[in-house]
Amino acid sequence: MTNEDLDIQQQELRKEVRTAASEFASIEFKPSTAALTYHFKLRDFSHSGLGLFVKKDSDLLNNIKVGDILPAKYHKGIATEPQQLRVEIRHISTPANGKPENHVIVGLLFLEKLVG
Repeated sequence: MTNEDLDIQQQELRKEVRTAASEFASIEFKPSTAALTYHFKLRDFSHSGLGLFVKKDSDLLNNIKVGDILPAKYHKGIATEPQQLRVEIRHISTPANGKPENHVIVGLLFLEKLVG
């Protein structure tokens, strides 16, 4: 099977259409128990989702857990107006290759845009 065949097969297995993060995409949110608002570059980790690299010693990890749903501002690029939406924390896991060291991946699921 060629790489092209694998790409087509992988696309067919997806249940939903997902837009990849642009090079400058970022997300901003403030967990209800946190004192700070956090702003991260979005990473396109796999065919199944977007996420963030977070340092293992970050206070953010004390303020979020899998299943949390948070209001967020999604910045598609450098000069774009952010979209108000909700994101769900889908997983907090160690990168498969262990790099970057001392980081975890926080997987996100974009739910819906917020009006107003």
